[in-house]
Amino acid sequence: MGDLKKNNYNNAKVTAGNDLSFLFDDDNKNSSTNQNDLNKISVSMERVHLAKFLFIFIFAVFIIRSTSLAIFPGEILSKPNKIISNSIKNPLPEIYDRNDKLLATTIETKRASIRNPVNPEETARMIKAVIPNLDKDILLNKLENKKYVEIADNINDIQYYDILNSGVAEVEFHSVWRRIYINKQLASHIIGYSGRDLIGLSGIEKTIPKSKILHEDIKLSIDIAVQFHLEDQIAKGMDLYNAESGFGIVLNANNGQIIASASLPTFDPNVISKNYTDSTVKKSTFNQVLQGSYELGSVMKIMTLAMGLESSKIDLSDKFNDNICIKIAANRCLNNYRNQSSENLINSVDCLVRSSNRCMAQIAMRVGKENQKSFLQKVGLLDEYLLEVHETGSPILPERWTNNSMITISFGQGLSVVPLSFSSSVATMVNGGYRIQPSLNYYNNPIKENRVISEITSKKLVYAMRQVVKHGSGKKADVEGYAVIGKTGTADIPCNGSYEGCGNRTSFVGAFPGWDPKYVILISYEKPKENHARGIMGGSSYHNAGPTAGEVIRLIAPILNVEHNPGKEVKYPIQGSLNNVLIEEDSL
Repeated sequence: MGDLKKNNYNNAKVTAGNDLSFLFDDDNKNSSTNQNDLNKISVSMERVHLAKFLFIFIFAVFIIRSTSLAIFPGEILSKPNKIISNSIKNPLPEIYDRNDKLLATTIETKRASIRNPVNPEETARMIKAVIPNLDKDILLNKLENKKYVEIADNINDIQYYDILNSGVAEVEFHSVWRRIYINKQLASHIIGYSGRDLIGLSGIEKTIPKSKILHEDIKLSIDIAVQFHLEDQIAKGMDLYNAESGFGIVLNANNGQIIASASLPTFDPNVISKNYTDSTVKKSTFNQVLQGSYELGSVMKIMTLAMGLESSKIDLSDKFNDNICIKIAANRCLNNYRNQSSENLINSVDCLVRSSNRCMAQIAMRVGKENQKSFLQKVGLLDEYLLEVHETGSPILPERWTNNSMITISFGQGLSVVPLSFSSSVATMVNGGYRIQPSLNYYNNPIKENRVISEITSKKLVYAMRQVVKHGSGKKADVEGYAVIGKTGTADIPCNGSYEGCGNRTSFVGAFPGWDPKYVILISYEKPKENHARGIMGGSSYHNAGPTAGEVIRLIAPILNVEHNPGKEVKYPIQGSLNNVLIEEDSL
């Protein structure tokens, strides 16, 4: 069978039962080889098809993206990298007043920029066409010298689409956060403002990142309606009396909450970075109530009378010689305001009503300079104070507390105090003698426990201050039904080492209602002037600070739900009667 296979392959006869495998040995080998070749070709073709598909896909994506960018320049979203929150729904807390009225919030807006323009001159021309307030030459200079130029910030939807359709392909839009101050200038010194990327620059805004309350709503103690009337009346007074500046505060006498605080001139925190020059910004953002330190004049006599009463060195019925010569220099006696004089003997209440410098000097001499300093320290006038904002001032004390210092401080010269500190000290004088801590936090409601003067001293002061408003220089601050108490002050402004020729500062400090003082008010003007053409007859507090305070009280007392009772009066706190309470126009 083997020889047949070898020698006669083609003619071999096949019979049943023979082995037929020899017929297919070579074919099997060829078939296997061909199949392997076909498999290799198939794999190669599949790879080629895959490569073609990937190439076509990538090319298509590129074409689509290029076309999209040509039609729509694109929008690059970027969150401010300096904001503390990364999960940004609202990166800063919203701010409310005590009645839950929104004062400040945050919105998402856009910033437009240009990166590496191909034709800076043409780009500048096209951008100028849709943003008219841009200076084309300045923009062109920036585009020629910088790789990245911001062209618009805080743009609205109309501006966005105008820029988008300007034809400038290199424009980029960045999503950014913007702080919105609902009431513009109103309460701007309290709320403050934030700069680029929401970095707080003043007021409560500056406090937020350091207070770790980023995701909690802030509820302030201020009442925005009271704030409006306070700012509005001071602004009207500045115009009427031609004053250079003015400030005011309304303070809860029992818990220290600041109900309103105004410092004028003011500013709009929404546009401060755009519309204010550096010098104007510095002046308008200075918070006189919190940062300033001033000699407030005769309003300080409240403290002098208080320390005399508290030390038991005097009582309300004690008499003082108002014509005595008190030496303050070798050949100079202390004068009263405008060198006015009266009969020789007047009682302690008359001393405050007449605002007698000589009388206050005698009280201070009875108390002594060390006790005077200790008393003023105890009521909070000689120290820095703490508040929820960082912009706080410090008092300016005399270099040496001499006998002359003691005398001048007794009637309001030689010691500069922070208005907020002074207001809180007056609250102590009228609230039963409890020292309070000023606060902008609505939830801060401390219990009165730190008593620094007795209740009877406080009642005596309230009575004496009521007589000033009824019969003295504060009578234009009186409002029927509220028995207003208070004291005026007209102080020469020190400059160049003297008190001559630098104008004056007028002030009124008081409280209402007189029978149970709940709110302290302080109003002050810098350099008010006489204006006979407008019927302004004097530049003293009798003519300006007092009337402004009265009008503010009339407007805000109903808002604060203060009892209105025309028949209610402040009563004399002890048995006896006082005589010779005279009516005076005004004094230092």
